[in-house]
Amino acid sequence: MRNFHAFSDEKVMTMVISSSFSTQKVKLCLQTRLFEKKRLTMYVFFYNCSMEYYANICSVSDYIATLKRLRNENLCSDGIEQNVFYYRGESHDYGTTAGQPGINRGGGLEGDNESELFRECERRLPDEFATCGSTFEKLVKMQHYGARTRLLDISLDPLQALFFALYIDPTDKGSRNDDAVVLVYRIPKKQICNWHSDKVSVVANISVYNYDDLRMDVLPDDINAFNASDSIHHLLHEIRAEKPHFRDEIVKEHLSQVYCVHPLLANPRIRSQQGAFLLYGINGDRHHLADLELSGIQKIALKIPHEAKTELMQEMWLLGRTIDNIYPDWRGVSDFFNSFWKKDIRNYYGR
Repeated sequence: MRNFHAFSDEKVMTMVISSSFSTQKVKLCLQTRLFEKKRLTMYVFFYNCSMEYYANICSVSDYIATLKRLRNENLCSDGIEQNVFYYRGESHDYGTTAGQPGINRGGGLEGDNESELFRECERRLPDEFATCGSTFEKLVKMQHYGARTRLLDISLDPLQALFFALYIDPTDKGSRNDDAVVLVYRIPKKQICNWHSDKVSVVANISVYNYDDLRMDVLPDDINAFNASDSIHHLLHEIRAEKPHFRDEIVKEHLSQVYCVHPLLANPRIRSQQGAFLLYGINGDRHHLADLELSGIQKIALKIPHEAKTELMQEMWLLGRTIDNIYPDWRGVSDFFNSFWKKDIRNYYGR
């Protein structure tokens, strides 16, 4: 766990990063801008250990400039990008717990809660799942309607993420006075899969697995012995429900990965939002989610101070990013007329 000590009274400062491995001094670049007669500060952190960045975003131009910097750092010497960037906006800054799949909250991973939730959704709403050909597609359906899964919504469109960081859902208890955050995910191309990938089938079916804890430390490393184990036989049984000819050649490491999955663009929201999902495997056993860093995925937080939200909302309005375009359905249209239509931007959502 790293501790950060910054001295904010200098134009160029020294930040000390303390960890169990080393202590190193890293220059902290400071840029300030005047906003509504308040002095807001935009911090960009460069730390050698993981090449992460952190910034305070006070305008769309700040946002774009920070994303450009991130992309420039991502280029090889020949100008080819090494990774792909995805984005997620959250209207509250949850700190270290930001960007967590719903199943990781409220005891969702305890016992057989995950598989029971999945099967109960199937049982109660069979017509909703009738056209789904895989467990992953069912998880996407559940995620769409707000059920807790091991999926996390992300987007290829950074402005979509910025919109969701600013947007307060009418059913949410949040406030415009909360700081928000945009999470930028830098994902290696090898971790990106399409919805029909065998890796996706393997990890998605952990959601319905309930034979044992699926402990990685007791399962053999040899691929033949691994696939011959009782635990993997039961996992294969679930996988073959969607892919009857799936071969017993599961690679152990695949279970502990986080994959970025491009879904079928089967509904208007996913299409309009350029949506994708992070699909989390396991960390040690099925009761713990896989670690992003062990999959080579970096999560970079861009913080939006609540004082900056009004100006950012106005700029997003000018860019045509409104809820009826983000949600091209009755929910989006009704929310637009209830929360936005003929209102001053300062009175959006009435909060």
